[in-house]
Order: sequence, then C-alpha cells, then structure tokens
Amino acid sequence: MTDAKLDLIAKLLAKAESTTPEEAEALTEHAERLMVKYGIGQALLDERRARQGETQDPVVEEQMLFTGAYARDLRELGGGVARALGTIRPLIADSARGSVLYLVGFASDVQQARVLIASLRVQALVAMRAWWLIERASYDWCLDSDRRRARSGFVRGFGAGAAARIAENRRAIIEEAGSGTDLVLASRRSRVDAYVDALSPRRGRRRQGADAGAFASGHRSGRQANTGEAAIGARRGLPR
Repeated sequence: MTDAKLDLIAKLLAKAESTTPEEAEALTEHAERLMVKYGIGQALLDERRARQGETQDPVVEEQMLFTGAYARDLRELGGGVARALGTIRPLIADSARGSVLYLVGFASDVQQARVLIASLRVQALVAMRAWWLIERASYDWCLDSDRRRARSGFVRGFGAGAAARIAENRRAIIEEAGSGTDLVLASRRSRVDAYVDALSPRRGRRRQGADAGAFASGHRSGRQANTGEAAIGARRGLPR
C-alpha cells in the first residue's frame, strides 16, 4: 500500500471523527473497504510479477509491543485482526518489556495490519473506558480481580467483534473481485505459511475465559469499530 493511499484513508477517517454518526459510519465503511481492496490489489500485482519473473513483495517479520494492564488482551486483538486479513500469520511471545505480537507476511500486508491494529488498540481502550463508566456499578460487589477480568473481557470481545467485521468485508470484496482472486490469495497465504513453518515458533498458552457479559459488550462495540487507520492524536485518559 502506497503512502498516498494511506493518506487518503487517514483523511476519510479524520473526517469521520468530526461529523454526524450517520456520515461517520459511511466514511468508516469506505475506508475499511479501501484498505482491503488495496491488499487484494497488491496480491494480484505480485502474482503478475511472479509470472513475468519480476521481484515480488518480500515476506517480512515485524513485531508490535503491547504494555500495561491490558497488554495480552490487546495482543490478542492484534492477532485476531491479522488473521481476519487472511494473508498474515500472527505469532506471540512474552518478554521482559511486555507482550509481543509478530506479524509475518508480505510487506504490504503487514503494513496494512499494523495500521489496523494500532488504530483498534486505541479504540478498544476508549470504548472500554466508556463502557466501564456505565457498567461499573454492577460490579461493585465483585473483587478487584473480577472487575479487572471484566474490563479485560470487554477488550477481548472488542477485538473479536472488530475481526469478525473485517473478515466479513474481506469475504464480500473477494466475491466482488471475481473468479481467481481467492486462488491468488490462497497462494499468497501458502507462501507465508511455508515461511512460518520454517521458523518453528513456540505456541502461546491459552488465556483464561473472559467475563461473558463484558466480552459480549466488547464484541458488539468492536463490530462497530473504525477498522481503518484512525487519526487520533490525543491518547490521554486511557485506562491502565
């Protein structure tokens, strides 16, 4: 994805953050579909390059570090977004610095995934804070650990909802693109899988189940999320 195209998406979403809810929804949906279409366009371009013996988009490994109280929840969000995009393999690790998400895929796809994940990370925490202001009283009788688990569950649910929306839009766009597109994308993913298999990564442990109600609320919020690059400058006041 070129810088010019990223700039177009950023402008669409910047406008979406300062307009009516109805217009914002339309702008957000447009930005999301543009990102997916650009990813598919890059895959088709690479396929043509391969047939002509030209240099293709390289497979890269990039990492995103998540820190703070919700580091693992946000890393799970990032992994879900990467999987929803279809051609990225997410790998996880823990370090002394925090929770690490490795994104393995073609460079243009990884760039797109990073943009999505960075935006949704902020949105998830903002949405969780707003939800907690409303629901906090219903958890007054709970232990601190239960309240923490509820907030964690919301973030995880948000990630699952956002990933579901991205995957649904991607499927629709692939169908619109016509015959052969799914085969090109499958081939692209198989090359990434082969690259990852050579790495022999360790598998992370499964997480404890989330608070069911909080997860459901987060899931609904995530499905409504802006799944393009959000032009969010101020990041103060986020829960820690």
